[in-house]
Amino acid sequence: MALYDSEAHFVTPSGEMLVGAESIRKVVGGMIKARTQMQSKVVRAVTVGDIAQLYTDFAATTVDSSGKTTLMHQKAIEVLRRQTDGGWKLIMGDPNGRG
Repeated sequence: MALYDSEAHFVTPSGEMLVGAESIRKVVGGMIKARTQMQSKVVRAVTVGDIAQLYTDFAATTVDSSGKTTLMHQKAIEVLRRQTDGGWKLIMGDPNGRG
């Protein structure tokens, strides 16, 4: 959760917009519970001042309640803001933003 700004926005796969770290924490918790393992690759980054937009490809596996493993692929758009300490925090994420 340290990657997210306290007021971050996140679009769920169903299209629902989650606002704030606590709302996003529930989704991340579900991914942990499902033993999700993710790999990501930033394929493009565009930076303007203290804002960066990332085009990220994700591959993930999850395990459902019956023990079945499911493979997922997502092409995300993520927006980050540079922090005063020079680090970056996610302010908006859409895991299906690129189809």
